[in-house]
Amino acid sequence: MRTAGTRWAIAACLAMVCGGGVRAADVERLFDGRAAGAWDTARDSARLAAELAVSELTTVANPPSLRWRFVSRGPAYNDIFLRREIDRPFDAIRVRVRNAGAPMTLACKVGDANGSEWTANTVAMPESSDWVWVEFPWTAWKVASWSQDADGKLDFPLRYFTLIAFDVRPGVEYDLHVGAVEIVRPDRPVLKASISGLPPRVTAGRAYRVAIAFTVDRACHTDDAAIVFEQGGHERFRLPLRLPVAPTRLKPGQRIRLGLADVVIPRYARGGRHTARLMIGDARGDAGARRNVVVDARKPGVTVAEVKLHRGAPTLFINGKPHNGMAYAAYGPSVEVFTDFARAGVDLFTFSATPTEAGYGLSKTVWTAPGVYDYSEMDRRIAMVLQANPNAYFFPRLYLHAPRWWSERHPDDIVMMDPGDGKPIPFVHAGDKPAPSWVSEAWRKDTIEGLRRLIAHIESSPYADRCIGYHLASGTTEEWMMWGANEDQWVDYSAANVAAFRAWLRARYGSVEALRSAWNDSTVSFDSATVPTRAERARTYLGSLRDPDRERRVMDFYEYNSDHVADTICTFAGAVKSITGRRKTVGVFYGYLLQLCGEQRQQNAGHLALGKVLASPDIDFVCSPTGYAFRQVGGEGTSHFMSLFGSVRAHGKLWFNENDVRTSVSGGQPGEWGRPVDVAGDILQQDKELANALTNGAAQWWFDVGGNRYNDPRLMGRIGELTRAASRAVALDRTACDEVAMVVDERSLTCLRVGDPLGAMLLIGQIPALARIGAPVGHYLQSDLPRISDRKVFLFMTSFAPTEEERKAIDALKGGGRTLVFFYAPGLYRAGRLSGAAMEELTGIRIRRTAGPGPLRATLTGGSALTDGLVGMAVGADLNAEPAFVADDPDASVIARAADGSAAIVLKRHADWTSVYSAVPLWPARLLRNLCRSAGVHEYIATDDVVWATRGAVAVSAREGGQRLIHLPRAATVRDLFSGELVARDVLEFRADFAPLQTRAFALE
Repeated sequence: MRTAGTRWAIAACLAMVCGGGVRAADVERLFDGRAAGAWDTARDSARLAAELAVSELTTVANPPSLRWRFVSRGPAYNDIFLRREIDRPFDAIRVRVRNAGAPMTLACKVGDANGSEWTANTVAMPESSDWVWVEFPWTAWKVASWSQDADGKLDFPLRYFTLIAFDVRPGVEYDLHVGAVEIVRPDRPVLKASISGLPPRVTAGRAYRVAIAFTVDRACHTDDAAIVFEQGGHERFRLPLRLPVAPTRLKPGQRIRLGLADVVIPRYARGGRHTARLMIGDARGDAGARRNVVVDARKPGVTVAEVKLHRGAPTLFINGKPHNGMAYAAYGPSVEVFTDFARAGVDLFTFSATPTEAGYGLSKTVWTAPGVYDYSEMDRRIAMVLQANPNAYFFPRLYLHAPRWWSERHPDDIVMMDPGDGKPIPFVHAGDKPAPSWVSEAWRKDTIEGLRRLIAHIESSPYADRCIGYHLASGTTEEWMMWGANEDQWVDYSAANVAAFRAWLRARYGSVEALRSAWNDSTVSFDSATVPTRAERARTYLGSLRDPDRERRVMDFYEYNSDHVADTICTFAGAVKSITGRRKTVGVFYGYLLQLCGEQRQQNAGHLALGKVLASPDIDFVCSPTGYAFRQVGGEGTSHFMSLFGSVRAHGKLWFNENDVRTSVSGGQPGEWGRPVDVAGDILQQDKELANALTNGAAQWWFDVGGNRYNDPRLMGRIGELTRAASRAVALDRTACDEVAMVVDERSLTCLRVGDPLGAMLLIGQIPALARIGAPVGHYLQSDLPRISDRKVFLFMTSFAPTEEERKAIDALKGGGRTLVFFYAPGLYRAGRLSGAAMEELTGIRIRRTAGPGPLRATLTGGSALTDGLVGMAVGADLNAEPAFVADDPDASVIARAADGSAAIVLKRHADWTSVYSAVPLWPARLLRNLCRSAGVHEYIATDDVVWATRGAVAVSAREGGQRLIHLPRAATVRDLFSGELVARDVLEFRADFAPLQTRAFALE
């Protein structure tokens, strides 16, 4: 489909420079030199600043042209994007240019409909005052070296055209003027045709016997043959035709007859008036090749999708039936790939769309002008899904952004960043455009209107009953991380956000006097409070922690930062629920507490309000990519979810794991994003990911991000087996059975210095060892303690500033034989101040802050069951902490000492509970295992392998090959979950053989 440009018929020879020329009578102009805003750098402000000392895209009036001026800081190339579709093959793309700067090599690329990138020839461009045409002929185009194409075919429509400058030298000024970009095609053959048997009114889903006869005056240039149905200038669907002779082999005047042949109007064809056009190659048809046809559309039923508890786990239900939660997600939608997954048994699909404007070029702008919306691309993508499987369901991933024209009209509502000097400037998102502030009421209102219109479009479509929900996305990489999070850009200093921060402060403190007391500032008011500068946010006065007497303003801002992200999510989720009558599911990416650790995103991304998101009745599912940190192949790595899955499940939300582990068939270097070296490794990786998801009662989707591919029959065969295993798993008892809880206080992380290493060591750094204690471990918010009081061991990783309510919840756990382990600075903050007494009251152990920095490493001592077989082992990290803490309690047993002799880990037994304090992080698996044994935790295996389990399933991911003895908490009949084969009947333990790195999952009946 063509979205921009003007077409002319030119009956002349067009002389071409740099290639000998092409005779053509069909030229489409993509760019006429008049609008520099049509081009962008596809870089955000951070990348622009890092790569380019100068980057300008401006319009020159005479002659009309784009001026592309830049100076590189280091990279040997630069590129700019023209986001105009190219709808069909061509003989050449030609560009009129004048190089007024330093010599360079000019190249180009295009992005095809399936997400692959293709490049053509390169052309040397000396400095010159002359305008020249540079040609990139069809025969020169090939898959780019950095990309892959599953079918080796340039798939139309092409999504963008890119100019690339190579051989760029740092510090040198380049100045290229672009006067035009044109698509050149040969003079099209003339088609004379007749169509009979196609009535003026047809019904979707019915077959019709059609006869066709035609001639062309010469051979075509492409081999497509179909009856194309168009509506409002957009192609709605096509009915492929089989010809006895390929269009490229037709002879002039050769008459082709197709006798009566059945053509089926697609079941989900949109109703109304259409133009049915006979398409033979690239021929231009006469009046006989067209028919006006009215399509009577299918009347969809009503589909109700929801998430509710089933067999102990939140489960997706579609029309009252539980679904296995297996799905496929596509950045580059393809009927062929959708078909592959449909054949593997996957019947749930998701793809990129937007109600307004997308980010990262993932989908076309929908809100093209005030009151004007274009859903044609989304309709095409839905049609691809339903062509692959007419019984499939889908839930689009809707990116929420703002068109450039909207941002220009709302200058106070666009995100502002602090580059480091305290003087905010506009933030530039990928695609070289501003981003809307999430708190902007104007943006929220307009985006909700966009959602209403998009949902109305879907609900009025023949495919309405195939839609089961909406995945709402925004911000950095779609994941509701604050704008600029990945690029280390610190936001948001917009007028809208400053006003929202002040409103939040007013709600929190109620009076100016309370605000001034908290901030220790006698002059601040609700009308003068500002967002802290980058320098203020980066600085701390207490080492790794913040001094509340001097830094409450920054601590408040970081709490607000996450609150307003959560509020934005909940606002849109509530709107969608209302618009859909609560008949569709709604989900989001959020809560990456076990991924955004030890770097600036831990505070800046705004993911510290998971509790607020989980409390929303309008959110059905939460999701993230599978953890990035430990993606080594099979049992060498540790599959984990980025969020606190235990809390997600406890709140009745479904967890969708985004399985974007790269495959060996996708190219690239082994090890990147978990990529193995061969398909055998792919199967090890997929078995591990699915074992984690299925035994925990999670859903998941496979994903083509980064050109990820699955096009190997062995791999797709295994995906089919895993999908069938997921259906079996739905019937199992998936009630959580973890007896060990890793507890995270998300709000205490606002007390931590931005990006402090402790934030990683206390959270993500502890994941591999905890996964290998021989028992399942749950990951929970501290605010959810009342929901999990039956656990035996609680590990309080970041409980620096528990609320009074949370202190009471922790006190309620002090009994029943439980073991409570507290790390680093538990309870240090109370009522807005630092308090050593509050630490002792929380932990039951006297803890002392040292005079200066202290080590985060200690050595295990003897005299306790916790250290059996571990005496002399080092625990922690080779770093010093400030502030540092040590145990100073004569009634506590010392488990480990620092090099200076201070007590780094101690244990204190109370009447009916045990308290452990650790000044050092990163406990090894064997120490954790001993702790759990002493607390009476059920141990499934005695080896250091990963274990996941619920009441009805257990999985083991092994590093070494060999036999494992697996102990069950109750007698059960055991089956291999992946194959369904019987393993043992009515047993309390069983043996299973493992190949090196293998993961096996077992159903317990």
